[in-house]
Amino acid sequence: MQFLRYLFGIIIHLDLISAMLVLLACITYFRTSRKKGRKLLLFSLVSFFIIHFSPFSRVMLYQLEHRFHQETELPGDAKGLILLGGSFSLLESKSSKGRPVYNLAAGRVIEFISLARRYPHLPILFTGAPIEVELTKKLFDEMGIDPARVTFEGESRNTFDNANNSYKLIQPKPEDKWALVTSAFHMPRSMGLFRGVGWNVTAYPVDYHIASLSLSKLISGMLDRQNSIAWRVITSEWASLFNNYISGKSPEFFPR
Repeated sequence: MQFLRYLFGIIIHLDLISAMLVLLACITYFRTSRKKGRKLLLFSLVSFFIIHFSPFSRVMLYQLEHRFHQETELPGDAKGLILLGGSFSLLESKSSKGRPVYNLAAGRVIEFISLARRYPHLPILFTGAPIEVELTKKLFDEMGIDPARVTFEGESRNTFDNANNSYKLIQPKPEDKWALVTSAFHMPRSMGLFRGVGWNVTAYPVDYHIASLSLSKLISGMLDRQNSIAWRVITSEWASLFNNYISGKSPEFFPR
């Protein structure tokens, strides 16, 4: 398991590593061995191209985001709404005098507020880190969400904690179906972990980043400066899917 952690860490940070290898290859070529330098340069340039210019990251991100159908309505038998933390930049929010600083998953909480207003009769569970609970309480209050509807779980460090701590807090019946709301790319991992602890959850993915795939979009996306961010997202998610499955936390590798 320790080996896999190191391996996944290298893959996730390959965008930075490949750039450093280009420099190392040049030094090796001119200072040590031209043959070794060429081989290292070829590997680093191929890695750099795959991460920053190829459609690979966008295709894999699309697979994550569209694993579950994009819903427009909740099931009629839904018992409540679950919102996962992850919309705030925690480090920046700590120094922002109580105002939230959002990250690239901000659409998660924004779309959830719209959903909560459409279904005012459903209870809400928010699960995240302590500072996320503070920020979300203020945000819900400003947006007119009745605090009596909301239960906060604020001791989670990761998605497994979200699932496990929330289940212990709510203790839902097996037949109680809750709608799980999180970013679309994060939904497969979340569904696997929530199902793994016994939650009867239905997926309500939000915060999409790739609506569809086409040749023109893939070509134009080759120059997108956010490709390296997409690489970090997909490698982290796919590595977590694999780890959760082999560790028994998720009943499926790629939940449906």
